[in-house]
Amino acid sequence: MKSQSSQRSHSNQRRASPSLSTWVQIHRKTALQSWQRLLKTPASSFATVFVIAVGLLLPALLYGVSANLSSVLDNLNGTAQISLFMDNGSTASELRRLSEDLLSDHAISSVALISSEQALEEFSAATGLSDLSQQLSDNPLPATLVVTPVNADPESVATLAARLEGTSHVELVRVDSQWIQRLAAASQLVAVSGQILTIVVVLGLFFIVGNTIRLAIENRRDEITVVKLVGGTDAFAARPFLYSGMYYGLGGGMLATVLQFAIFIGFNSALQDLLQLYESNFHLQGFGFTSSAALVLGGGAIGWLGAVLASFRQIAAISP
Repeated sequence: MKSQSSQRSHSNQRRASPSLSTWVQIHRKTALQSWQRLLKTPASSFATVFVIAVGLLLPALLYGVSANLSSVLDNLNGTAQISLFMDNGSTASELRRLSEDLLSDHAISSVALISSEQALEEFSAATGLSDLSQQLSDNPLPATLVVTPVNADPESVATLAARLEGTSHVELVRVDSQWIQRLAAASQLVAVSGQILTIVVVLGLFFIVGNTIRLAIENRRDEITVVKLVGGTDAFAARPFLYSGMYYGLGGGMLATVLQFAIFIGFNSALQDLLQLYESNFHLQGFGFTSSAALVLGGGAIGWLGAVLASFRQIAAISP
């Protein structure tokens, strides 16, 4: 009995093995034939791939801009400062005492004192008016205490600034990180816009791929009818069109990746001239390997699903 059961199991394994091998060969043959059909019509195939690439490129660019803005914000973390403009009656000893008191606050990392004379010298050097101090009878610029908070997140900085407004001899409090907050809001807006645009683009690409596949099915209606007459299933008849849709999507994703890199490289070279004026070494970063692979594979998935939605319904309506 044991020998018979073992013989049956070996027999089943021999039967399953050719079945799997046949399945792989059929898919390989179908994939190759679908690729060859696309190469026979290079103009129309490239037109479809290009449209898909442009559709994928738009949200990809927004994602790239959002990622670069996030990188800038990460580099700016910890640079938030609060400027305390003192009244003109503050003496040097009072400023030093106030600076020491502020340093004892656990929410404050450092305090820098800029006297009114230093402020006037810096303003004269920045504007090129070296003899400004000689022309003025009184120094209109107040002394300033520049406070660097320990925690640089916007809420903590705003709370600390509100608390410092009641400090003696402080006439005005200005948070120097407000422009960083505006940049963060712009980055968030770009990210949300990219998400919304991605949804719209995916729906549009489903329609584009689906329409292309429907036209291909109509052109091969007689062939599909014959397949059904000899017993072919709808899934078997739809298989070549699924591979075609996947090829369209993969090609669109690869072309979108190349275009994205080209745009960022070209824009980065022009941006460097502007950034040099601000003594910045920032460089725009394109997609890394993971993001590029996600864009290509995402394009392939969109092409495959678009072909699925279009082919099965239309092929099912074809009666032999």
